[in-house]
Amino acid sequence: MTDADLAEARAQAAELLNLQRAEDCERLIREALARRPTASFGLATPFALLMQGRYREGFREFECRSSRRHALPRQLPYPEWDGPLMGRRLLVWCEQGLGDEIQIVRFIPRLRELGASKITLACSPSAVRAFQQVGADLVISREGHISIPKHDYWVMAWSLPHRLGLTLDDISGAPYLKAAPLGPGGIGLVERGNPKNHIDRDRSIPDGLLQSAVPQGRLLKADGDIYDSLCRVAALDLLITVDTSWAHMAGALGVPCWLLLPSRGLDWRWMRGRSDTPWYDSLRLFRQRTPGDWQGVLREVAAELVRGLGTRSASGRPATASP
Repeated sequence: MTDADLAEARAQAAELLNLQRAEDCERLIREALARRPTASFGLATPFALLMQGRYREGFREFECRSSRRHALPRQLPYPEWDGPLMGRRLLVWCEQGLGDEIQIVRFIPRLRELGASKITLACSPSAVRAFQQVGADLVISREGHISIPKHDYWVMAWSLPHRLGLTLDDISGAPYLKAAPLGPGGIGLVERGNPKNHIDRDRSIPDGLLQSAVPQGRLLKADGDIYDSLCRVAALDLLITVDTSWAHMAGALGVPCWLLLPSRGLDWRWMRGRSDTPWYDSLRLFRQRTPGDWQGVLREVAAELVRGLGTRSASGRPATASP
């Protein structure tokens, strides 16, 4: 296989993933590796496996990610965790976006069950207050001037599924965060994600479209740190959102959430062809049937709201319109 052939195979693998054709992507990668065993397909390999729900294999392959290979903990004078934890002190280093951090901290109690004597969690500055409750002994910011106590091991947060041997059946979708409800209830709406994210073009809804489909809802904007947003979500009867950290907040709190997903560029964690997710019991998934067709998704959402409002809201609580 020539370099040009490999470049073409990588482009094809990426496009197959964009189209949710995970099995075809995996097949293409395996055929290419048979011809050039030293080739790398980066994150296409783990994402193809994870999208199929093959978590044990997928998370093993996910160790290739750049956020692990180039992490600050590699400069620390103690090794990466890979062995018994009984009586050991462990630094867990969060990585990637806020949604990823919220999703992964559910595993901190597992580390205690394995015997870790002290757990320090290093996370985004805006998440420090919210993550005080997840079971770590110390929660610190991973940015700025960092004073890190001595530990026996460090581990990247998204290496935990691999280190724990996680399978799809091991995941609990039960809530694991709490927040004091603050502000009005009703229906909250989030139509856009971080514009700097390379998938934002596919996952975000054009301005005003979601509000038009759900006029009784109100748009939410990030303000303050994560705990402030958690308090606002905790007060809601229902959150309707595109694929952003708001969905993870609702799921971690157990607040009913309708997650609107694109057809093209779908994130691996939402898998395919199902209206629920093992990661969060309170989420219901609404999917595009064709790329870019948000109108079809929103018609389905509007119909479900009509069916639910007037009796009880989708959350099971009395339906309330936003003020």
